[in-house]
Amino acid sequence: DMAEEIFIQESDFPPTLLLETEGCFGLLFGLPFYFTFASHFGESPQETWVQITSSTFNICYMISLTCLFTITGIFNIAATNVTSSMTRNVWKNFRTVLVWGLGLIIYYATGNVELGEEWRIPNSFFVLFGFLVMLCGASLYYRNDDDLPAWFVKVKGYFGCGRIRGYFIS
Repeated sequence: DMAEEIFIQESDFPPTLLLETEGCFGLLFGLPFYFTFASHFGESPQETWVQITSSTFNICYMISLTCLFTITGIFNIAATNVTSSMTRNVWKNFRTVLVWGLGLIIYYATGNVELGEEWRIPNSFFVLFGFLVMLCGASLYYRNDDDLPAWFVKVKGYFGCGRIRGYFIS
């Protein structure tokens, strides 16, 4: 993520072209690995293809999922272009916590374990605490140095956490 941010902000390379290049690179290197090693892990590529093409729903689902991943990838790379990789990762983690929270709501609204997730002690507290630490860190990262105690500004500068238009300041 950080390499993408530096590459996009330091060059005049279009973010969507970078996303396309990453996708092609992953496809060109991923397919040979899949066809070479899938059978060693108990999966048959031929059976997988038959299962995917066995129904119209599966085909539509795979195409929709690919489009969804493409659209979210475009928004993610655009966010990196406008802000930073830190912001992009905060939003990615927020999405994860949002899905977890919706799973909790669905479970307690329906009582169905297959559709949602129950609150588990202490695991759920760890997830919530981790998310709060992430939010506090992002808040401190983007807060104006004038609003922070002097000792924290020195620590923040020591670790290279200040950002101005994609450049590190210390």
